[in-house]
Amino acid sequence: MRSRQLDPGRLPAGTYLNTGVTATNALRLNRFCYDLRHASKRDAFMANPEAAMAPYDLAPEDRALVLAHDWIGLVRRGANVFPLLRLSQLCGDGLAATGAQMRGETLEEYLASRNSRKEAP
Repeated sequence: MRSRQLDPGRLPAGTYLNTGVTATNALRLNRFCYDLRHASKRDAFMANPEAAMAPYDLAPEDRALVLAHDWIGLVRRGANVFPLLRLSQLCGDGLAATGAQMRGETLEEYLASRNSRKEAP
């Protein structure tokens, strides 16, 4: 990819470039996550995750990552973080737990980094 604004080879660690190709490859995965806005889809997923994913024809890698609750793995595969949060919350991981996993930290480490206000001397 050529860009006048960034050099993909010099991205900060933990940055995953979402290009048109990546987004196209993840379209089914993102549609699945987006459709979880419907209670019936959420109920179906909770009852039988494999059956709920079947109509979306997800790649085997994506299905495995969903079942493993591997949120950062899904982001690396092109999942959009906003619909992905629907899925992570449905699976019992709140925003903080999802953020911690994406940073490779425990929930406690992540929460401590969020409360980093300096005390005045």
